[in-house]
Amino acid sequence: MAYIIQLDSVACIGCVACTCCEYFEMRPDMKAHAVQQLVPELGCIVDVAEGCPVGAITYSRDIS
Repeated sequence: MAYIIQLDSVACIGCVACTCCEYFEMRPDMKAHAVQQLVPELGCIVDVAEGCPVGAITYSRDIS
């Protein structure tokens, strides 16, 4: 089973909390971005999504 990561970079405030998870990185625009959008397991994604102060990170099951 795979999951799709979505990160709203417009809503991102650049708090860097999500960068403790290998699926996210800060870019020169000081906004978080997903390193990849399709991942095989959630792992740390659940924690960073719940910890995002603006709710910019969401995930869903890939049904394709």
